[in-house]
Amino acid sequence: MDDVNIAIEEVKKIIRKCIIPMLPSELEPPNSFEGYQNLYYQTNENIAEYLNLIDLANKKSALCVAGSGDQAFSLIAKGINNIQLFDINKFTEYFILGLKRTMIEKYNYSDYINLFNKLISPMTMPNEVEEILSDVLLIMNEPYKTFWQAILNFNFKYLKEINVKTNFMYGLNVNAGLKIISSFCTYLENEENYNKLKNNLGNANINFKYCNGLELTKNFNNKFDLILLSNILDYAFIYWGNNWHMQNLNSYIAELKKILKNNGIIFLHYIFYSSKPFHQSDFCIPYLDFENETYNLSNNHQILLVRK
Repeated sequence: MDDVNIAIEEVKKIIRKCIIPMLPSELEPPNSFEGYQNLYYQTNENIAEYLNLIDLANKKSALCVAGSGDQAFSLIAKGINNIQLFDINKFTEYFILGLKRTMIEKYNYSDYINLFNKLISPMTMPNEVEEILSDVLLIMNEPYKTFWQAILNFNFKYLKEINVKTNFMYGLNVNAGLKIISSFCTYLENEENYNKLKNNLGNANINFKYCNGLELTKNFNNKFDLILLSNILDYAFIYWGNNWHMQNLNSYIAELKKILKNNGIIFLHYIFYSSKPFHQSDFCIPYLDFENETYNLSNNHQILLVRK
């Protein structure tokens, strides 16, 4: 973790860029995902469905992309309490282990969904955002409390300075406008699962490491029962080039298996809007000869799965 003061200054820069202009369509996409970037507040992947594809009874540990945190929290709801998070976006640690975890610990099922959706809505006024965050800060652990308090103070002064009344939390959201899809997250499918997560969080061992998802074996020596990669391969072209091919993918999988336990499973890639074995984009050409398991999910989605 960077010094918290560095994190605060970096996120201040993001807030300034997001508030003016506030429309996500007017923001330039990043050509790199390193450092501090906007957040994915909630998943748009059907995590609940693809986790049901396998028996998790004997699985104890997982390595997963931090992202929105919904993969990790869904695993904890299912009883997997040793979670190693990684991400190339350092901001995710403060969001997941600071804000999101504290909200889950503090609120019941319905209050969490209502307050979280309100927190990220463009219709929520700055004073309402301040009220929600101030309430959560009362029980938040350090250094996350220091971070979010500083961000809240900065936002209050900045909005007053530029005479704008808008929700900075909405502006930080990559999926701006997307509310929680409860059926996509194991821990939000129903109140029972949510309470399992709340009960398990107290015994959960969750760590975060800043690293590139294409260099996991350089950063982790221990082995895991599960590896969840979401759709980070969508961004492989940034590192492998636009013409990456099966050799890249097979080499990557071989490396991942070095940190996967026997009988372990890799959720390699989540594919959106798939009407063929692989969705229709130039990116998916390297998958045409892919021999590992592909599962069709609802909403015209698929998941690629690798076993050891």
